[in-house]
Parts: sequence; structure tokens; C-alpha cells
Amino acid sequence: MRFICLLPVRDEADIIGQCLGHLLTWADAIYVFDTGSVDQTWEIVQDWAARDDRVVPLKKDPVYFSETRLRGWLFHQARSKMRNGDWFLRVDADEFHHIPPPEFVKTRLRRHETIAWYQYYDFRLTESEVKAWDAGRETLADRARPIEQRRRFFTPWVYSEPRLCKYRETMQWPPTVSFPFNSGFVARERLPIRHYPHRDPAQLARRCRVRFVMLQEPMREERSFLHWNQSEWRKFITPDNAPGLRYWVPGTDLPELHLTDHLAKPHRRAAQRIAHAFCLPILDHLRPAWPEESYPLKISEEVRQRLAKELKE
Repeated sequence: MRFICLLPVRDEADIIGQCLGHLLTWADAIYVFDTGSVDQTWEIVQDWAARDDRVVPLKKDPVYFSETRLRGWLFHQARSKMRNGDWFLRVDADEFHHIPPPEFVKTRLRRHETIAWYQYYDFRLTESEVKAWDAGRETLADRARPIEQRRRFFTPWVYSEPRLCKYRETMQWPPTVSFPFNSGFVARERLPIRHYPHRDPAQLARRCRVRFVMLQEPMREERSFLHWNQSEWRKFITPDNAPGLRYWVPGTDLPELHLTDHLAKPHRRAAQRIAHAFCLPILDHLRPAWPEESYPLKISEEVRQRLAKELKE
């Protein structure tokens, strides 16, 4: 079995090299779609691809991020190379798997479990770290250091989503859903992921400006991401004494939470176990397929110009 990564990126030049280096320690293929970076993200991806053919740069095109159309499109570009029994993963550039997925499948999953949700450990940018940046004790040059050495404080997330799934050739992922229908029998254990969305003040300020502009155009699907609709980056800074904030030493274990709120009630889970064991191919044929013409939503020229102007200021 192989492990296939589906990776959308945009303006991740500060982290994409570390991300790809991490993924290549265990992934068999990484399919990358750049949704309109105006930094060096795409060039870095191409450089990695030239050195390792497991990195597959699909294209660069200014489109809106979407859990449905964008991730579904990525899946359908990669599925022609997948075989029954392979595993595919939704991944992002700011995520680092604390347990390599091949090891997780081997040691944490039962044979009948075919889809795993994530356990996020959300690493924060703290007030004291921002003060160190303002005082010049951390600079852009520090981005060459591994991110786990720079950001050490985290809070565990309770919320979870599916991330790791066993592939079957009949599964359907139309552009209306964020993961394939009948994707599999949900594993009890969650896949632990270190999440670094706020890496330094310059990156966070840029992230806020880009997302704020992209959410201003009306009637966009992405307006459901309400946490993006914030232009003031300092509102995302975490107080050093925030409740639940924990410190992690790189190389050590993270606390295992074993949360189960992502699982269905026992009686429903029993029914799912039977359905997933015997009925999935039949159920798959009842689901809508991916229309050939489907493609992520293009960013308008007006918004592209506003983004260019905003990032120059």
C-alpha cells in the first residue's frame, strides 16, 4: 500500500520546504496545487519536484480555497495513480504529522478501520514571542530553523475532521462534499498532527491581509470560514497565561487524549460496521460522480489586483 498526499498551497514560502521535507520521510506521492501564490511558494515546490519525483506540481492557478471543489479536484487528479488499498491524505503546508501515517496505520488502526480523523495540537504565537520579535531577538532569518524549534506552546483541539482514508476505486467525491461519500469505517484513534498556522508576526500579518481581502467579495463559498474575516493579526496572539496552553519539548511525546466525540453512537456504529463491510460498492454507485467540467472557483481580476496592492503596502 502507498500513501498519497493532496496538498493545496498559497503563499507558504516560509514553511513549504519544511513541509515537503517532512512529507517525503513517509509519503509515496505529493500532489500540489498552488492557488495563486505571489511569493516564492511555487518556485520552491518546483525545485523540490526537480530533486524528487514524488513531488508532483499539478498547476498554479488563482482560485478560491474550497474544502469541496478544490480538495475534490486534487483527489480526482491523483486517483488515476491510486490502487485499491492505498491511503490518501488531506494535508496542509502548516501541518506536521506527529506519528508518520504508515506507522499510525500499522500500530493504531484495526483492520476494519479505513478512515482516520485528526487530533490537532494547535501551536500558538504567544505575547512573549511577539515581544521578542519586536525587540529583534527573532527575525526573518530564523525561518531557516525548524518550526518546532521556534513555536513550542500549543493547545489541543477537540474539534476534528477526516484526514486519512483508504482508497477504493468505486468511491465518489463530487464537488458538493468535503470528503468522499461512504469514505470508510471511522477509526477510534485520531491521527496526531502538529499545526502551525501562526509562525511569526510577519507571516501572520500577511495571512490575515490575504484572507480578509478574499472574503470581501460577496456570495463566495469561503465566507463560511468566519475565522478568516479578521484583518488585525494581533487579535490572534495568545497570552502566555492562556488557560490550557501547554509547552512541548521537540522530540518528546505529545499528550494522548483519546477523544471519541468523532464517533457515532454505538448502535449506529454497529450498523456502519456492517454497511462498510458488505455494502460500500453498491452504495458508491448510488452517489453522484465528479463532473468532468468541475473546477475550483476562479479569483476575479478585481480581487487579484486588490491582493497585489494589499501585499505591497
